[in-house]
Formats: sequence, C-alpha cells, structure tokens
Amino acid sequence: MRELLPATTDVKARLAALARWDRDAHMDAPTRLRLQLLDAYAKEVAGLDAKENQAVKELDRLTKAAGSSLDDLCGISTRSQAELLVEVGDPRRFAGEGSFARFNGTAPIPASSAEGDGEPVRYRLNRGGNRRANAVLHIMAVTQLAHDQRARRIFDDARHRGHSKKEAMRVLKRHLSDVVYRRMLADLERRLAAPPNTQVKQVA
Repeated sequence: MRELLPATTDVKARLAALARWDRDAHMDAPTRLRLQLLDAYAKEVAGLDAKENQAVKELDRLTKAAGSSLDDLCGISTRSQAELLVEVGDPRRFAGEGSFARFNGTAPIPASSAEGDGEPVRYRLNRGGNRRANAVLHIMAVTQLAHDQRARRIFDDARHRGHSKKEAMRVLKRHLSDVVYRRMLADLERRLAAPPNTQVKQVA
C-alpha cells in the first residue's frame, strides 16, 4: 500500500490518499488493521483542525476587540498577534525602542570587547529577553525575507557590511522590533483618542 501513497511527508496529503483507498478490496489482516488505525488518525486530525480554526477565530475576535492592527504587518498571524499582546501588555511601560528590544531579546550584544574604541563590529545572539516575543519576531523576519522587499534590502545591506547570515538576521529582527513597538503605540494612541462611547473595551 505504501508505494501507492504520495511520496511526501505531508500528513494531510497522505490522509487524503488514504480516503480514496478501496475498503472493499481484498487485503490481508495486517493491511486492514493498518487502514483502520489510519482512519482513526484521520478523524483525530480533522477534529484538531476544527478546534484550531475555532480557536483562531476567537483570537481574531479578541485581538480586534483590543484594537490591535499588528496582523496587518507582513509575517504576523492572528496567533502571533495574540501572543505579542499578552506578552507585551501596555507598550507605554517601555522607555523607547531600545527598551522594547531589550525586553524581547533583539537588542544587540557585542561579541568582543577587543575591537578597538569604535562601535563593535560583531554581535552575538542575545539569549535574554522574552523568548515568546522573540520567537514571533523571528517568524516575522523569516516570512518578510521571503515576501517583503524592504526586509530583503535590510538583510542584504547587513551582509554587504560584513555581517554573517545569522548576524544579518539579528539586524532585521532588531528593525522589526522597532516596527512592532511603533505599531503597538499607534494602536494604543488611536484607541485612547476615540470618543468614550466608541472606544473598544480592553480585553482582560
């Protein structure tokens, strides 16, 4: 049976091929048992997909109620937007973009103190900060590299200045940290400026 299924690691594609398998065809007992187990797995996957879709719809409703427009930014999904709102809270608690970058772990850390009196040339990975927020920014950076020309220019410019690929990615993430911070402040200011009877309620 395996050779008749798609040569792919995609589970859903395999389950779709499985659904077309003739259950009335003659087959040995081990194959029939295997099909029964896979049918049960297919139902579980469909159930999990339905729950996931429902959860995303509810998150979308809650983030809109909070007045967030973060999901308008390339690379931020509904789930990522909700993650940032929960982890960051009120963006006014940060003194500025640098403070926010230190919070989310994108603030650069010099790799060596022996580069002279000028600005450091090499930077190392910052393992501090909020790792959930950092993960959202990483996914955002990867997505924008594939779909956003400005992000690609920032990355390529860092490479031309002598940064490695990993360092260039950190440069991009630091830039995106500023973008997210400014967007969160703008959302908050718009929310506060709205007339009292039209202000969205803060989601607990």
